[in-house]
Amino acid sequence: MRNIRWVVFLFEDLERKKLLKTFEFKTIKEIAYILDMKQQDISNYFHGLIKERDALRYCYIYQIGKDKCG
Repeated sequence: MRNIRWVVFLFEDLERKKLLKTFEFKTIKEIAYILDMKQQDISNYFHGLIKERDALRYCYIYQIGKDKCG
């Protein structure tokens, strides 16, 4: 059973100093929907495979919880 949550901190400015809102999601798909981006871009950004772009320039994304398999 997966017990993973994704927390997205959305900021007003590019310096990420003025917090606008905090969101919690169950899946990357939900994050992608809210930010109007592809799931692949969200995942690649989180894993450090691509640089921030578009709405991601205003976000911090954190994964919390554990993946319990078996």
